[in-house]
Amino acid sequence: MKKQVLFLVVGIIILISACKPVENRQEAGPIMPATEFTYTITNDATNDYILYLNNTTPGVMFSWDYAWGVSRKQMDTVQLLVPGTYTIKITATTAGGLVTTTKEITVTQAKPGVFQEPEWTYLSNLAAGKTWIWDDTKPAPWGNGGYRGCTAPCWWAVSKTDLNGRGVGSDQMTFDLNGGRNLTLTAAQDPAAYKGVTKGSFDLTFGNTWPDWVDIGKLTTANVTIINGMQVNFSNQIENNFYILKLTATELVLSAPEPGVTGAWGTAWFWMFKPKP
Repeated sequence: MKKQVLFLVVGIIILISACKPVENRQEAGPIMPATEFTYTITNDATNDYILYLNNTTPGVMFSWDYAWGVSRKQMDTVQLLVPGTYTIKITATTAGGLVTTTKEITVTQAKPGVFQEPEWTYLSNLAAGKTWIWDDTKPAPWGNGGYRGCTAPCWWAVSKTDLNGRGVGSDQMTFDLNGGRNLTLTAAQDPAAYKGVTKGSFDLTFGNTWPDWVDIGKLTTANVTIINGMQVNFSNQIENNFYILKLTATELVLSAPEPGVTGAWGTAWFWMFKPKP
């Protein structure tokens, strides 16, 4: 009987010991400050739009955001497409966590063959940037009309005075190619698709989509839109895709059909802008 009790006690002790968790923690290492990083960012001596990235920091992995892309290689060659002052953002993975730092680089040359279409310069003035506002020389800078039929508001035509009343008359947008295809919308009043200053990106593609229309290409936006860039008949849904009907140094005319419209003379919206003096 005593032996059975002894065996039972020993069994309980073993069972309790087996259920006790065993922790094997590995403490994180220290966070290396950016001042201890060793790396180089160097412009090519002949073509300074070519950039050489080289991380030599022991035990630390770099990610380089150079505006036109992101590289996770520790040694890489990248290209900055247009002249400008670039801020290279480095995200470093250290033993103790992530550390970020930046370095400014100046580029004086453009990569040959990029942004050669004059429309890039008309719209953005390349790296210098260009700001556009409502074209108040037109009777109606905004409104709707027939898709693939009209080239300006021809049904409901909204004047600049009416746009002021809608709270969007003083808005402006700036396109630039300084370190990316940048679009900055400044929407001062409600109702606006974005209120305040919103930064995003844009792109241009060229070519006539509809032979029976005058479009010369498309403007697309991301994380931002143009002035009053929304579909007002669809709960002010943000619009990011626009046909370019005219783009010169002094005029920008855009159009977008309402959602679901594909055929000619369906409802489309029109925006007419001029450069800010």
